[in-house]
Amino acid sequence: MKPNMHDNFKLLEERVLDSLEKTDLERIKYHLERIKTPTITTGVGGSSVASNFAAKVLSTKNGIIAEHQEPRDMLYKPLQGYDNVLACSYGGRNYGVKTSFANDLNKYLLSRNISDNEGVNNLTYDASLPDEDSFISLAATLMPMSVMLAYYNDNDISVIKEILETARKYNVNIDKVYEILTGYDTSTASIYLDSTLAEAGLASPVVHDKYSMCHGRTTLSYHHDHSLIHLDRGTELDKLYKEELPQYYNGVITLEGKFDDPIVDDFYLTYQAMLLSKAMAESKGRDLSRMAYSPAVKKLYRYSGEM
Repeated sequence: MKPNMHDNFKLLEERVLDSLEKTDLERIKYHLERIKTPTITTGVGGSSVASNFAAKVLSTKNGIIAEHQEPRDMLYKPLQGYDNVLACSYGGRNYGVKTSFANDLNKYLLSRNISDNEGVNNLTYDASLPDEDSFISLAATLMPMSVMLAYYNDNDISVIKEILETARKYNVNIDKVYEILTGYDTSTASIYLDSTLAEAGLASPVVHDKYSMCHGRTTLSYHHDHSLIHLDRGTELDKLYKEELPQYYNGVITLEGKFDDPIVDDFYLTYQAMLLSKAMAESKGRDLSRMAYSPAVKKLYRYSGEM
């Protein structure tokens, strides 16, 4: 019998820590330290979460321009200002990786597997446990994020262990539409929520930048019955929203930050978002690992033509 989401969540902490133990973090650190110039990170689905986090780590740790892009954007975005591309992909061989590498940039692959392409710097993370089998990526997203957070902290993984022990439980009544209140400092968590709510068919996500919410976007919930997910880092603006917004929503779910360091806190909030998505799936009677997905998924997933 294939594992369900409860099986995969039970193994989530073990899979992440096992990967950190089995991975040559010093080798990955060696390669990442040498990325000194503007870099694009890419990824799609669960790997877009890891890609966004990787860009933030490189930008802060290496002091460079680094930004996350979807793989298709690499075909349209002017690349002359960039030197490197780091593709994030658990399998490492999908069409998104091939598209990300269809250029003259220096190429890096953060993956469980080694690239088939020549000239690629492989940042391979290892594991001794069986690969995760899940429609919504959990460990497959958190493992590469953990590798990047380990690099950020000079391969000290103590804060990762601390975060994985915060197994908070969320009780929710699922709504049809969730507005997600976020910003750069919580962007990885919001990308996970946006992707998961849509891909699992749990609800329709609407993402708001926190300051843009001051400029008219509250009109949406004033005219429609929605709920709100507030990624709260305790700023004055966050406090204002906690006071003002609940009266305009069916309900408000608050994911509260815990760490002063915004990189560490975004990792923490992404983990909390995973736990929240589990509770939402349970409320909806869904299984994040064994989804009854649209027939179009199988037809579209392996597309490899002109984009």
